[in-house]
Amino acid sequence: MSRSVERGNRITKACRFLGIARSTYYHAQHKTDAAQEDEHKAALIRQIHETSFFTFGRRRIGEVLEAATGLKLGESQLGRLMRQFDLQARIRQPRRPGNGYRGGKPSGLPGNILNRQFHAEHPGERFLTDVTYVRYYEQQEWHWGYLSVVLDLFDRSVVAWVYSKQQDLKLALNTLKVLSFKEVRQGAILHSDHGSMYTSHAFRDELKRLGIQQSLSRVGNCHDNAPMESFNGTLKVEGLRNPAFGIHATPSFLEQNQAIERYIEFYNHQRPSSILKNKTPMAFRGRYYDQLAAAN
Repeated sequence: MSRSVERGNRITKACRFLGIARSTYYHAQHKTDAAQEDEHKAALIRQIHETSFFTFGRRRIGEVLEAATGLKLGESQLGRLMRQFDLQARIRQPRRPGNGYRGGKPSGLPGNILNRQFHAEHPGERFLTDVTYVRYYEQQEWHWGYLSVVLDLFDRSVVAWVYSKQQDLKLALNTLKVLSFKEVRQGAILHSDHGSMYTSHAFRDELKRLGIQQSLSRVGNCHDNAPMESFNGTLKVEGLRNPAFGIHATPSFLEQNQAIERYIEFYNHQRPSSILKNKTPMAFRGRYYDQLAAAN
């Protein structure tokens, strides 16, 4: 008698003893196998989640999973597994655009040269900058810190940033100093809002010295600098306010500075973007230089 027949007979006897049908046994066995498969898939999802600080949603999880393992899961299946195993992401919800004030600009200042052309053919060609509030805790109370960031519109990478206890002209000039050591094409555009430090003579003179054109948003219209506003929100939700990122409840100025640095490193090197054809900023930039080298 074959082993399969012997096993079948044992199963039949066991089912009779338990008072259940053979079909019930096999259904339960199938469910067990399916549950094990789900646990395996969930473990892979968890691994991706942990390396991304729980910032990836279903679509991005699926893309990374397929690229890394060859396993292709639909969004509905991913959603079920993420709910079942409590693997929900921290995703920033997009805000609906409002009707910003579209008034004129102060005399003598440049206009909105960028004009919402949020793309660039080459690195170092078009930049966005802004300052966002990032608080810190010292001497038993909260204080406001100010993070100045420059994004390169070619790959949306952070190319310069400075965190300071003061929002002043020095912060803006120090940010330009960091930018000056990066790739900046002659005649590049730097776009910002109408903050007083950006419209100061010292800041504008430094831009001229670096060969950078200035572009200013229309007064009261934050959507003229939309990708920059989006990054600021993403930084806070995915990084600074994300428990998985490991920041304790009362970070000092130094600890907050280190957290910003860690998130920007993750953002530039590990976080794929649909705008970049699901590549990370640095991978997208690397492909550009590879193609440039091949053409020459």
